[in-house]
Amino acid sequence: MRKRNRNKPNQKGRNPTSRFARLDHRLLNSPAYRALSTAARALLVELTMLDNGENNGSLYLSIRDAAGRLGMADLTAVRSAFDELQGLGLIEMTESASFHVKAAEKSRARCWRLTWLAGPGRKGPSMAFMSCQPEPGTKAHKRMERGTRALKAFRKARDSGRLPVLDSDT
Repeated sequence: MRKRNRNKPNQKGRNPTSRFARLDHRLLNSPAYRALSTAARALLVELTMLDNGENNGSLYLSIRDAAGRLGMADLTAVRSAFDELQGLGLIEMTESASFHVKAAEKSRARCWRLTWLAGPGRKGPSMAFMSCQPEPGTKAHKRMERGTRALKAFRKARDSGRLPVLDSDT
C-alpha cells in the first residue's frame, strides 16, 4: 500500500494538514477594525485561530489563556482588548465565565462568537462591526481616522501608479 503525501492537496484541492485564519477585507477595511489597538488586533487573530469552521459561538478563551497566547503579562490590558473587540461589535460573548461549577462538568472560560462568520444554527453572520464606530475624541477614534487616512493615501497612490517602492534591491 502506497503512503499518501500529507502535504499534497486532495482531489478537491484541499490540504488536510493546513488550516488558515480567515480575515475578510471588509473586516480589515472597516472603521471598527481600524480603531483597534495592537493588542486587540492580536487577540482577534487568536480568536480567529480557534475557529475551525464549525465551532463559531463555542470559542472558549479566558483572559488568562489569552494573555498566555499573546505573550502578555498584564491581564488588565488583555481584558481591555476583549472589551474593545466587544464594544466595536467584532465579537460577542455567548456564555459567561462560571467559577461555581466544577471543572469536570463544564468549562469555566468565557465563550465567544466572531460576528463576521456564520455560527452553527445561524443563517449568516451578524456583521455587527459594520455599524459600530468609536466615540469621537477617544484614542480609538483617532486610531481609526489615522488608519483610514493611510489606507486612502495608499489606494490613491496605487491607483495612480505612484507607490513609494515599486522595486527593491533588498
